This record gives sequence, C-alpha cells and structure tokens, in this order.
Amino acid sequence: MLEIIINKSVEIILGLLLEKFWEWVLKERNLKRLNLLLKKQILFMYFHWVLLKTPLKSLPEQPQQNTSETQG
Repeated sequence: MLEIIINKSVEIILGLLLEKFWEWVLKERNLKRLNLLLKKQILFMYFHWVLLKTPLKSLPEQPQQNTSETQG
C-alpha cells in the first residue's frame, strides 16, 4: 500500500515538474532565443559544409614567413 502511494506521489510530482518545464520552454522569450540559436547553428553548419567543399587550390595563397628572419 505504501509503495503505491509513493509511486503515485512521484508520478504526480514528475508530471508537475514537466508541466512547469514546458511552460518555461514555451515562453515567447525562450522561443525567440531558441529560434535564434537554431538559425546560428544552421548557418554554422552551412559555412562548415562550404569550407569542406572548397578545394584548397581555389583559396588565395598567403606568403609564408620564415621564422628565422623574424627572430634575428
């Protein structure tokens, strides 16, 4: 009997916590922030994909500096 009461109490408490959590997540401010974060992640993934697809030959060459010249 005690086990049933404890299980039901835990079930109710978890249900309330989940309800409060989803209310917090679905607030307008949080939705805007999550939407912005998602857009940034998509943009980052696109840039990453573009860089992976860009052959090294098409990138401009940069002159290499000799470290011995800068030290002495």
